[in-house]
Amino acid sequence: MRRLKRRQRSIAHCVGLGLCAALISGGLPARAEPSAADKAAAEALFDAALDLMKQGRSAEACPRLEQSQRIDPGIGTLLYLAECYENTGRTASAWATFRQAMSESQAAGQADRARKAQARAARLEPGLSKLSIGVAAENLAIEGFKVRSAGKAVDPAVFGVALPVDPGEIAIEASAPGHETWTTTVKLGGDNKGPASVDVPALKRIEGSPTAPLEPPPAQGTGPAPARGAPAPAPAQAASGGHTTRLIGLVVGGAGVVGLGVGTFFGVKAISKNSDAEGYCKGGSTCEDERGVTLTEEAKSAATVSNVAFGLGAAAAIGGAVLVFVVAPRQTPPVQVGAFVDARNVGLRVGGTFE
Repeated sequence: MRRLKRRQRSIAHCVGLGLCAALISGGLPARAEPSAADKAAAEALFDAALDLMKQGRSAEACPRLEQSQRIDPGIGTLLYLAECYENTGRTASAWATFRQAMSESQAAGQADRARKAQARAARLEPGLSKLSIGVAAENLAIEGFKVRSAGKAVDPAVFGVALPVDPGEIAIEASAPGHETWTTTVKLGGDNKGPASVDVPALKRIEGSPTAPLEPPPAQGTGPAPARGAPAPAPAQAASGGHTTRLIGLVVGGAGVVGLGVGTFFGVKAISKNSDAEGYCKGGSTCEDERGVTLTEEAKSAATVSNVAFGLGAAAAIGGAVLVFVVAPRQTPPVQVGAFVDARNVGLRVGGTFE
C-alpha cells in the first residue's frame, strides 16, 4: 500500500522552486512534453497492444508498444514490450529491453519491478544467440571501410566480440571505396545452437581505382610562394589566456542554460505525471490502481532528475558568467574548469593563476 497523497505533495514541492528558477533565467526545455492528444494516442496504442497479446497476436502488438513507448515512455510499457519480444522469439531484443527496464526501475526506486525485470533477463541469457564478426587487419587500414550486420553499421569497437542477436538469417556486408563489396549470410537459432562467428577477409581492390595520396596537396594561397631556401613562416601565436578563458566561459554558460532547460522539461514532466496519477487514484490516502502507482513513481523519478539538472545548470551558468566578465579580463594563463557533484552539493570548480 502506498501513501499517494503524501508523495504527490512531496513531488510538487520538489519541482516548484526549480521551475521558478528556470522561468526567471529564460531556459527552454530540451524536448517538449507530450501533448494531451499524444498521451491519448499512447494509451490507445498500449491498450490495443495488450488486447492483441491476449489473443496470441504478439507480432502485431510489438509495433504498437514500440510506438507507445516513443510517444510517452514508461517502465510499464517497457516491460510489456520486452514480453512481446520474447513471445515472438526475438530473445536478444527481449533480454536487452528487460535489462533497460531493470535499470530504469532501479533509478526510479521501484525495487519490485527491478527484481522482476532482472529475473526475466537472467532466464533468457543462457539461450541467447550470439554473433562475433572478425575483420582482417588489412581492412582496418582502408579509409571508409564499413561493416553492416542486418543492414545496420557495426562499430569497429565490437569487432571480434560475441554480441547477442535475435535468431534468424543475418546478412553481413563489408565495403570500402575502390574495393569489391563482400557479403555473406549466417543463420542463428533453430539447430544452430551456441555462438557463431564470421571472419571478413581482406577486400579486393578494384583494378584501375585511384589510390589515396600519400601526402595532402599543399594549401592554395593568394600570396606569392616563399623563395627557395627561405625560412617557413612562424605559426600564428596561440590565443591569449584571457581569450581562451572567455571562450571557456561562453561554453560553460551555454551548458548551464541547457541544464536549466533540461531541468524545466523534467519538472514539467513530473507535474504532468503527478496530475495524471491523481486521475487514477481518487478519494483516499492510498492507491491500488497499478497505472496510478506507475505514474506516481515516474513523477518522483522525473522530479529527482529535474532537481539535479537545475543544480548543475545554475552552477554552470553562474560559473560561465564569472569566467567571461570577471576572470577573462584579468587572467593570462589558462584555467581549468570542471563540475563537481557529491551527496549534498553540485557546483563548478575553477582553477588557475589570477593576477
